[in-house]
Amino acid sequence: MRICILHIGHSEPDEKTNHLPSPERFKNGINPFLKQTQWTVISAINDTLPSPTDFDGYLITGGKYSVFEHYDWQDTLLDFIRTLHDKKIPLAGICYGHQAIAFALGGTVDRCDKGWGIGIKSSDVVNRPLWMQDAPETVHLYSMHQDQVSQLPTGADRFLSSDFCKESGFTFGTHILAIQQHPDFNAEICRDLINKRRDRMGDATQEGLRSLTNAHHTELSCKWIADFFMHHAHNKN
Repeated sequence: MRICILHIGHSEPDEKTNHLPSPERFKNGINPFLKQTQWTVISAINDTLPSPTDFDGYLITGGKYSVFEHYDWQDTLLDFIRTLHDKKIPLAGICYGHQAIAFALGGTVDRCDKGWGIGIKSSDVVNRPLWMQDAPETVHLYSMHQDQVSQLPTGADRFLSSDFCKESGFTFGTHILAIQQHPDFNAEICRDLINKRRDRMGDATQEGLRSLTNAHHTELSCKWIADFFMHHAHNKN
């Protein structure tokens, strides 16, 4: 299987980080459940997007951008999402990717008036897609967002929901999977981002930091992504 990661989250040129870039983290998390996969990373910001049929599936990472900002690269990406959807080519979106898919397909994304969702946050599994074999009633996943999907596109199905973020995860047929939370995060990454942004996050900071010692389902969410791609591969014909 050939999967292309469309990378959104880039560091500033003079910014130093102790963490792997998100495409590497996704590969490390998903590979144990999706062996013999050929990964390609393309910057959705700096590179030319491929032909949709060049790969068996795509994954859009998180990033610092909002879908209601105006960038040429973002308009190109939104058109690309619509094409993948029309052709029913498998597409997974995480955080920004989750919001971009919803926005591109007619949903609504807003800056949440409840503030930031940070640290380990709980979501209820309110629906189980065909490919989801393992799912407790509630999952706990790393989060880092202020924007969130407030209305799903017509035809999408919610599968993760919480009081803070009603549209925490959705699917569209068997070819789209979107998750607001971060299967590519760990406690160290989340802690560093909270400390870096604490002036903007206000009251959510301390609760977010305290949550980082809680149990989480990061490995399970990586397995979901792998199962999603494998299910489509086995059933596309």
